Amino acid sequence: MPRVTVNSQSLPAFGFVLSLAAILGGCSGAVQRPAASANSPKPSVSSYACRFTEDPVVIDGTLDDDAWKNAATIDNFSMPWLGKDDKPATKATRAKILWDRENLYVAADMDDADLYADITEHDGQTWDNDVFEVFLKPAADKPSYYEFQVNAANTQFDCFIPRRGHVDRFKKLHAFGIESAVKLRGTLDNWTDTDKGWSVEMRIPWSSFMHTGGRPEPGDEWRFSLCRYDHDTGRERPELSTSAPLSELNFHKHEDYAPLTFIGPAATAEKPYGITKIVPVSTSKVVGSPEPPLPYMVERVLPQATMSGPIAVAHQPGSDRLVYVTEPWAYQPSTVVRMRDGDGAYEPEVLIPADDTTVHYAITFHPQFAENGFVYIGSNGLRSPDGRVPVDGRRRTRITRYVIDREPPYAFHRDSATVIIEWDSNGHNGGDIAFGPDGMMFVGSGDGTSDSDADLAGQNLTLLRSKILRIDADHPDE
Repeated sequence: MPRVTVNSQSLPAFGFVLSLAAILGGCSGAVQRPAASANSPKPSVSSYACRFTEDPVVIDGTLDDDAWKNAATIDNFSMPWLGKDDKPATKATRAKILWDRENLYVAADMDDADLYADITEHDGQTWDNDVFEVFLKPAADKPSYYEFQVNAANTQFDCFIPRRGHVDRFKKLHAFGIESAVKLRGTLDNWTDTDKGWSVEMRIPWSSFMHTGGRPEPGDEWRFSLCRYDHDTGRERPELSTSAPLSELNFHKHEDYAPLTFIGPAATAEKPYGITKIVPVSTSKVVGSPEPPLPYMVERVLPQATMSGPIAVAHQPGSDRLVYVTEPWAYQPSTVVRMRDGDGAYEPEVLIPADDTTVHYAITFHPQFAENGFVYIGSNGLRSPDGRVPVDGRRRTRITRYVIDREPPYAFHRDSATVIIEWDSNGHNGGDIAFGPDGMMFVGSGDGTSDSDADLAGQNLTLLRSKILRIDADHPDE
């Protein structure tokens, strides 16, 4: 099938913009987009209803479930950025949208005489194909929004975009758990025949929207836009159309998205929903603020111990020793040290000397330390305990196990270092450790950046960062 060649003079096959970055208002390759003139009437904004369904939706691409019969049809796909020259799309699109407690459902049935889709990579450039797109913006006063796409080959593109700009930075960061199915009325990628169209169904779990609060409440209003790329051998460029009143050819112009109101289930005697009566809690034993002073006084018991920046301390079980970390300045290389506890002396013993990259954060002894002598150190740095540097040159937060003799002089075996778990991290490193009553190790991992989870790891369960991890340190996998 002949397609448009991308060069500096011609437009690419995916529309009237030079690149995805351009349609995002992003980086190089941006071209001037046609927009409605100042004298052109601004398209009116219609409000749409997303109705609640109690009926099941089978994702098979057919749109033949009873649930879809109660959904309003959205079929006003046009080119509103042309202003007074706006016209309906050449090939009709009939879209529907529903929701229930677990999922959002979006479907579309599209006329198409030339079915074309050769992108099979998840989060690939699906807009180079016949593709149906869904843009959802939960809050009108917040910059974040979502983009979901499915092409005629059932290839998905899904992305949470915290702010409009370079989408390449944000795609492939999260697993959304979307389910989709496509039904073709014709043959794919055969330009010699005439096809009739295709349909798509999508199930998007509300967990995909945790970045912005998850599932809406009945009556909540979001903003949305349904869009389509239609490639055809009869045209040099694909036809772009949308259900939203976009004032310029930019599917990411969320200021122009249409309102979408979530209509909740009807409450009946058989199916009551919501809380009918709030019962005050009168049995709580929680004491509020302000509270009286705590019943103890602080007293210095080791007056000889002088140290710079102690940040962690733990008592070595079965001994008179304290193990602690000193850090001369914030985020500077630290030292793991041991000293006697209670005899008034201060003769620090260096267990792990400082190197030029490592900061230690936590010390925890194994619950069965008397039997195994295990102590765990949480740290962050470039080098592993054996001095190796990762091939990617990235810093790691590590939980490392060492062995200490249980009899005096309590030798610390630095060469026993075994990394239990590690992850890339460069800021907000976490690394704290504790054993629970179940014998499992709990680890705080930190978000791994220096600017409030800039990598959006918090709701991404494919990453170890920004989590509380629970691991079986005694029974590691191979």
